[in-house]
Amino acid sequence: MSLKLATAKLATAVFVAVAVTSAPAFACMGPTVIFQDSFQTLDPAWASIFDGTIAASGGQAQVTVPAGEIGGAYYGNKFVDSGDFCVDMVSSDPTTAGGIVFGFTSDGWYQFEAGDNQQAAVTQITDEGQLSPVSWRAAPALKTGANVTNTLRVTWKGTSASTYINGQPFVTFNIPAFQGSKIGLIIDNGGSVPMTYNFSNLKVTNVP
Repeated sequence: MSLKLATAKLATAVFVAVAVTSAPAFACMGPTVIFQDSFQTLDPAWASIFDGTIAASGGQAQVTVPAGEIGGAYYGNKFVDSGDFCVDMVSSDPTTAGGIVFGFTSDGWYQFEAGDNQQAAVTQITDEGQLSPVSWRAAPALKTGANVTNTLRVTWKGTSASTYINGQPFVTFNIPAFQGSKIGLIIDNGGSVPMTYNFSNLKVTNVP
């Protein structure tokens, strides 16, 4: 083997290794890890939101919600009142939406949803009903098509939260200061069949 060919192969191998080990591409930024899940097996602290179910294997969480329902799962063994939360998300149907839950308490939660024909929003679920801190709007950074990976990120601290899609800022909005809140994953399935989303590379750090 020539030295030139060997060098080229080594460079390719290094590039592939870096690409694999640096995922997700637009990860949360804080230096202190608060929580992460590799989803090799299902942590028993994950619990259902409404009729959602969660399974995990091989580095991915599979969250499934029945037709026409909103649901998912939250992590019940960690309070995260402030954080930088990122996750990779894959859906087989770009006309539905899924995403991140934060500020989850017995009174409700916030959900950062993306999908739904290249749109995204922030919805607040309360005992009184549903609110829209960030109404549905175009999200140019969102990749379209079935089975593509999008990285969602939300940072929140005090009374401010900021959302990002594939490393690009989406919307900053006001929130209450949380106390005793948790994080989770959500699907908004407006379709006529059950929907499963795959989530991976879930991590929460401190806010940088």
